[in-house]
Formats: sequence, C-alpha cells, structure tokens
Amino acid sequence: MSIKITARGFELPDYLEQHIKEAFFKFDKFKIAFQSKDVFMKLEEGRNFTVEIATKSNLGKIDASGEAKELIDAFNEAFDRLERQIIKHKEKPQAHLSEKAQKEKEHLIKEEDETLAKL
Repeated sequence: MSIKITARGFELPDYLEQHIKEAFFKFDKFKIAFQSKDVFMKLEEGRNFTVEIATKSNLGKIDASGEAKELIDAFNEAFDRLERQIIKHKEKPQAHLSEKAQKEKEHLIKEEDETLAKL
C-alpha cells in the first residue's frame, strides 16, 4: 500500500518522505490491512506546521494530527497519536471480551447462589 503525501505552502524535503515511509513500517507487526494512508502537511501563518494523518484499515477509519514549529516534530506528534489509537483499537476487542466474560461469570455465580439458597 502506497502512502499519499501532500504538502501545502512548502516543498517536502526528501529525508522527510523517507522518514514517513519508515515510520509506517512499524505497523507491519500489528498485521493491519490498510486500504489507504494519507499524510497532509501544511505551513500555517506564524511558521507553524500542521500534520494530519488519515488511515483506513480493517480497524476502521483512524485520524490523528500534530502541530509544531518544526515539520518533523509535527509529524512525529501526529504519528505517535495515530500509533496510540491503533493500539487501542487493536486491543479493544480483547478487553471487551474479558469484560464480557467477567460479567458472565458473575451472573452464573449469582444464579448458582440463588439456586442453592432455594434448596
């Protein structure tokens, strides 16, 4: 899957394009099937950079953004936020299942206690 990188208000340095591609290799360990990976960067007034990352995958649509005086810092901030969200989405089904299992266990114990109390 290719990464669509858009820069507005400045020219994208080659080293940053390589940095972005290397950063997305981190997600290979999560075995996520991405349909799209878009990185939007813009230079705003006051020399602030804003970076927005939008992804679509088997986990759903996940967006993250970052803002900083330096372009690479803005990207790293946005990427860190994206990574935290992906980890959260990846672990959420497991946490939900354990919560459901705990509630079911409590319900069964309660039913058993009620049944024993009737006897």
